[in-house]
Amino acid sequence: MTEIRQRILEAAVRVFMRYGVGKTRMNDIAQETGIARPTLYASFKNKDEILSASILHYSDLSLAGIRHEWDHLDKLSEKLNVFYERAIIASYQIISASPDARDMIGGHNAVGKAATKTAQLDKISAWAELLDQHLPKDKLSSVTSEQLAEYIVLSSLGLRDHAESETQLRQLLEVQKQGILALLNCD
Repeated sequence: MTEIRQRILEAAVRVFMRYGVGKTRMNDIAQETGIARPTLYASFKNKDEILSASILHYSDLSLAGIRHEWDHLDKLSEKLNVFYERAIIASYQIISASPDARDMIGGHNAVGKAATKTAQLDKISAWAELLDQHLPKDKLSSVTSEQLAEYIVLSSLGLRDHAESETQLRQLLEVQKQGILALLNCD
């Protein structure tokens, strides 16, 4: 990614959080970035493209950080904790801090929702890969690694979206973790 695209995405996220995706204009993003509108349009043809690129970029960064931490851990319980902190709790904190953050994280429109879906699928794929590598096949006899990966990601996001407080979210994620570990009969 070029430096200018990186700067635009960082600025766009700040503006989306400040005004919401719907109220943000390309001019707002250009001003926040400190560039002229033609320069902005040379990198992205419209706000939808910026929204999609922002969602995917920050999701990729989050997943890369999660994978990096996973590489240094052995226990599934520890890997679940990393995922919860970096993907679920971190996004809950962002949503809680800015009333318009849910607008961006949720995708706002069809283009954004497609990017959000891609980000979810990337996380599901990472989990399926991890489960395939680290769990004996007999521990996944009743479900596939892909099914369990989908459950981990989608149910965690559901807990995030419906929790009334960070404390409640942490408690619910702990219940989920204990259920997953019990299903797999591991720590």
